[in-house]
Amino acid sequence: MKTKNPAKIKKILIVTLSNLGDVVMTLPVFGLVREACPSASVDVIVGSGGRDVFEGDERLRRVILYDKKATLSQKWEMLREIRAQKYDLILDLRRSLFGLLGGARYRNSYFSILPGKRSHRVLRHLYVLKKLLPIHHTRSYLWERATGEGSELFPFIRQAQDAGQRIILAAPGSKSDIKKWPVEYYAKLLDRLAEEENCRIVLIGDKNDAVDAAKVAALMKSKPENVCGRSNFMELLSIVQKADLVITNDSAPLHIADALRRPVLAIFGPTDPKKYGPRYRNSSVARRLVFCSPCEKAQCRYKHECMKELGVDEVHQKALAILNDTIDRKNFKVLVIRLDRIGDVVLSLPAMQAIRDRFPNASISVMTRPATAPLVEGHPAVNKVLPYFYERGGRHHGILGNFRFIYEIIRHKFDVVFILNPSLRSYLVPFFAGIPYRVGFKRRPGFLLTHSIADRRSEGAKHEAEYTLDVVRAFGIEAHRADSYTGMLQHCRNPNPPEKNIIALHAGASCPSKRWPREKFAALGRKIREQYPATSIVIIGGREEKELGEYLTREIGGQTENLTDRLSLKELARFLSGCQLLVSNDSGPVHVASAVGTRTLTIFGRSSPGLGVVRWRALGQGHGVIQKDVGCVVCLAHECTIDFECLKAVSVEEVWETFKSMTNTLCHSRASGNQT
Repeated sequence: MKTKNPAKIKKILIVTLSNLGDVVMTLPVFGLVREACPSASVDVIVGSGGRDVFEGDERLRRVILYDKKATLSQKWEMLREIRAQKYDLILDLRRSLFGLLGGARYRNSYFSILPGKRSHRVLRHLYVLKKLLPIHHTRSYLWERATGEGSELFPFIRQAQDAGQRIILAAPGSKSDIKKWPVEYYAKLLDRLAEEENCRIVLIGDKNDAVDAAKVAALMKSKPENVCGRSNFMELLSIVQKADLVITNDSAPLHIADALRRPVLAIFGPTDPKKYGPRYRNSSVARRLVFCSPCEKAQCRYKHECMKELGVDEVHQKALAILNDTIDRKNFKVLVIRLDRIGDVVLSLPAMQAIRDRFPNASISVMTRPATAPLVEGHPAVNKVLPYFYERGGRHHGILGNFRFIYEIIRHKFDVVFILNPSLRSYLVPFFAGIPYRVGFKRRPGFLLTHSIADRRSEGAKHEAEYTLDVVRAFGIEAHRADSYTGMLQHCRNPNPPEKNIIALHAGASCPSKRWPREKFAALGRKIREQYPATSIVIIGGREEKELGEYLTREIGGQTENLTDRLSLKELARFLSGCQLLVSNDSGPVHVASAVGTRTLTIFGRSSPGLGVVRWRALGQGHGVIQKDVGCVVCLAHECTIDFECLKAVSVEEVWETFKSMTNTLCHSRASGNQT
């Protein structure tokens, strides 16, 4: 029943919740009650987890602790004391028996229908109050307690401000383990913000979060300030009030920062940000939408994939958007699909950049295989990466798994999809997900697309990157020539390149029709070692090339280093960015190297137009290519019947001469640059 004259209410009891974060989300109710009934005395019942919020608060007459483990007789005695107080109004946010049987003239209804289940918990609490009292906008209830207190408690705050550093608070803990983003991810993210953005990092939380904070601090290269478990509630308020950004799991610091209207980047997995996320424009949520999230369950049968698959690069981008105040919540949503190999994904980056240039405020997601996802994570043109685990053993394998993935795509509500490789799988997912505009190469069945271009890639008349740009152009997006999009993996470069000269050799490839004989690679390596003794030779390759790497290391000898099966994809890009030159077969590392600005010398075999140099050369200028025509009328590629004579025809001496020419040119250009 709504009160007609709030001024007549003199005694109020508010029954709030138990956990600290939940209690903080009820505080707007306290502020509005004080505003509506300024002369009333207010008591509060709170669980032990939230008592710190109210201790020492002179605006409250009494703080009553509620123990949910109390016996029935103890709870009955507590109810008798409540009735003896003769409250005018009991606002029971817990919907317990205290409100129902407390004897107050006014109390909230237990049978009213609350807003939707997915509405924010703050709004649900306010809705309960709205049924009882006239409410208006009010400032944060915490603000009055935080202002002017504890500003000099921690000297690093003043030091950071004097040094012009932005203060970032990180809360890596949580009451529930399934809500925790991995500590190693936190460490990498915070190191980047400290080193690249000149931020002062402060780890916060209560004593139960101290173990997680200590793990993050131990993994970080930069030294954070760790006050986790060393600050009380009032001190925490003072620190949060000074923060330029708070990065947190779904935990109490999120709700404290949000109540103080400080910028928050909240990392969500199994819980629902619509219910528990930050509410203000200067904040954001980072999450990986998988088919089962938000499950809101205490146990996870899928190994916390929603947390582990949320990459550092994606969260880093969101942090920068908040720090630089470039958040735009009304984005045009774009999906780009590329499900094939490393080189194919790299050569699709110009198309992604062209989309970004046309739609600078768009939210652009890329759907890839999990193995190639690291290449686009953190790219400035990309907001999110959506790995498609469709291979055997993956969570999207089989009919049920594919429906799960389609459901994940549906939930992103994309406006348009660009399909850069024409596989049936790439066409079916966006079609069944109901994406309105679907752009790609014209392949059967044609009704799966709304915009299409003829697939002429087999003609090999231009570069693969140009063909992907044609897909983008089919949607009316103007794009430059592919060669103008250089350095597309700059975000993967090594900021501190090695001083010594490094030559990388990659003798592997996905198909035997692309592999120059390993004996010739070994002979080339020996020549390099003999003629350039000060140069380091490093063998690279994937897991399937481990034996090949061991062979070359042994045959070349000297100080040759073997890094096969030892580098992640992003580490490979970082390593190649510090190399003087990569000598390789036609393979993915060639395109990774060119995209980080490293020259390449590529040995080609196949002469079929769709498989040859014009389409698959390294993108950009200054790269070397060797290919021999042995008179094949039709190239059969991997089904070659003459034992790949085109590859055997490429001599070690020929590669060596091209290698010398390229290294001399590089040395000359470096010397000219130094003179300049």
